[in-house]
Amino acid sequence: MNNDSLTNQFKAIYEKEADPIFRFCLVRVSDREQAIDLTQETFTRLWKKLREGSEMPNAKSFVFTIAHNLIIDWYRKKKSLSLESVMEDESGEYREPADEEHAHVMASAEGRYLLSKISEIGPSYRHAVYLRFVEGLSPPEIAEIIGVTANAASVRINRGLEELRKITGYNENLVRDKDPIRESQEK
Repeated sequence: MNNDSLTNQFKAIYEKEADPIFRFCLVRVSDREQAIDLTQETFTRLWKKLREGSEMPNAKSFVFTIAHNLIIDWYRKKKSLSLESVMEDESGEYREPADEEHAHVMASAEGRYLLSKISEIGPSYRHAVYLRFVEGLSPPEIAEIIGVTANAASVRINRGLEELRKITGYNENLVRDKDPIRESQEK
């Protein structure tokens, strides 16, 4: 592949995935500057893989996998921070997310509430639920990112939703038609 087509392929992936990768990193590390660094490193590694001629049937899951692995490495070196610090700045005021789509989710009280509650579910489910409902990834894409089968990713999503419903006090039998979690699953 010539250099121009590599550059065009990289630009297309970057334009489509840079904001979601940044949000993903920001929510995981709770530090804007570190999220920027992780995002840059993710796309640097993507560029290297493209230059090496690596096959990439699903670029979205490929860059999320790179970011996921970088975050794991970062956590091995640093102490963990809370999800609440992502949503609040030093003065305790709400901080707006990077783009309109994510702002729509975060702007509502329910969205902030559910994001904070996602941080309370079990760690094996938290990541899958976040990727599914905040980033909109499919179970096979999530499976590739977290290194499990698509079936295992679906199980983690469903069990995470069960935990989230218990934490939030949601009773499926009482409010079946007004379930924001179920509505986002059906979309």
